[in-house]
Amino acid sequence: MPQDTRTIDKNLNTGDPHITDDIARKANRNKDADTDHRYWSAAPATPFVLRYIRALIGMAIIDVCFSGAYVLISGNTSLIWRAALVNITILVGLNALGAWVLFRPISHLITGLNTDTRQRIGPGVRRLRHLALVSSIWAFVVGVIYSVSAFGLGVFNTNPELSEQVPAITKLYGSLWFAFAYAAHFAIYAFFAAAACCETIKHDIHTKWGFNFRPGRARIGYRLAVVILALTLISSLAILLDLTVFREIRATQGLTVQQAVILDVIATETAAVLCLYFITRTLTSPIGRLTEAVRDIRQGKVDTRIAVTSDDEAGKLAFEFNRMADGLSEKDRMRRAFERYVSQDVVHLAMERERNADPRAGGELRYATVMFTDISGFTRMAEQLEPAQVISLLNEYFDLVNAPIRDHGGAVLNYVGDALHAAFNVVHDDPDHAANAVRAGIAMQKLSRDHVFAGGQKIKTRIGIHTGPVVAGPVGSRDRVDFTIQGDAANLASRLENMNKETRTEILISATTKALCGAIEEDGIAFRDLGTFDIRGRTQTIDLFTIDI
Repeated sequence: MPQDTRTIDKNLNTGDPHITDDIARKANRNKDADTDHRYWSAAPATPFVLRYIRALIGMAIIDVCFSGAYVLISGNTSLIWRAALVNITILVGLNALGAWVLFRPISHLITGLNTDTRQRIGPGVRRLRHLALVSSIWAFVVGVIYSVSAFGLGVFNTNPELSEQVPAITKLYGSLWFAFAYAAHFAIYAFFAAAACCETIKHDIHTKWGFNFRPGRARIGYRLAVVILALTLISSLAILLDLTVFREIRATQGLTVQQAVILDVIATETAAVLCLYFITRTLTSPIGRLTEAVRDIRQGKVDTRIAVTSDDEAGKLAFEFNRMADGLSEKDRMRRAFERYVSQDVVHLAMERERNADPRAGGELRYATVMFTDISGFTRMAEQLEPAQVISLLNEYFDLVNAPIRDHGGAVLNYVGDALHAAFNVVHDDPDHAANAVRAGIAMQKLSRDHVFAGGQKIKTRIGIHTGPVVAGPVGSRDRVDFTIQGDAANLASRLENMNKETRTEILISATTKALCGAIEEDGIAFRDLGTFDIRGRTQTIDLFTIDI
């Protein structure tokens, strides 16, 4: 799809190298579509905010898993209502409020894109780029608050009398450790949940508003290494502490040493599974979109682009894909422009030979049938028309007569004024090239004779056809090359077209071409012998034929 580009205001002054220099916007939108696009929602950022809040309050689900495992192992069901109260208040309520605040710059970005303004775009892009890290820090703080509240209220303390016998220093160490362990699990989860959410948001922003993001410098391997190391160390250290220092604290929670170890393993495995889900999602989603885009490119949809949604290697791959697609799109535009001046068949032939390093790219000897055409009385006709009308008439005429040439396997090589130069058995191998050239000439005569052109103009076409050896290939200077054919056969075909004036015919065919036409007369096509003629500039005479149409 064609796109137009709008450059971000240089006074934005964000200093962010990850903001693209332009916002690609979809073109050819009508007024109604544009209105729907800008005002698709009274609060355009609301769906994005809710998606992010849902991702963060997923920490409440982690806590439910932890607390549920504790209840199942310890059998202490009396803490459920207290744990649920702390969970809803902090992990849902406080967490949702913090998520809303963290998302504010991104909300401004979305609102600005939706209203087609440029205010506060930079802070929103930077927050979106750092949202995973910011979310992780916030989740750690929430985890600490939750742990302090839960243990301070004695949610997991099932034996108050035994708790009084535990040394204060052990309680302090235990509180610090449990707060850190909880907060670390929440932080790891929040990082990958927010990263996955960011990918979805970036993809939607790119789809709705055409905003392009640049990849960051993150590394997938580093992230995985940090997560694996953190979960392994926390799990190992938790088990070691439960086996040694925290025996008394676990006893106040109604847990034996073995039950505490099982609980540690369950907590670590739960966090690992959730992290694995989001990591897999952040890897497979970009790869899936890239696979679809590659398939589209292979099918010729060179305007395909994909959103750069991640700040790691997947994002870099998407960014480089878009650059590659830009190059292919530019080449496709050049090819299409080239085809407007040179026959499409000739373009494909030249490209194929150059691609395969075919030695015939520099020229090839062919035995071909050459056709020259001209409009009878065009000079007088042009005198009566305005220049713009002449161009319009020629375009209409060439559109009409090109079809028979193409349908019969020929290729139009060039136009000179009202003249057309075509060849058969040059671009495509055609053993029946002589007969096909004659058939094309007859079809051209009928079409041009029966057609009424703009302004009520009637046109007659003169055609000359001859068969012989030619050299087909590129000819020209260093800065301009035309694909054409050279040889006596081409020169003679041009002379035959002009001789129609002398013979008072519309189509002249050489004896060489007629001899190769085979059983064309079975199609109801009858040649009329005109006799032997001298050709100006040639020593040999030539037998000529015409066809009464």
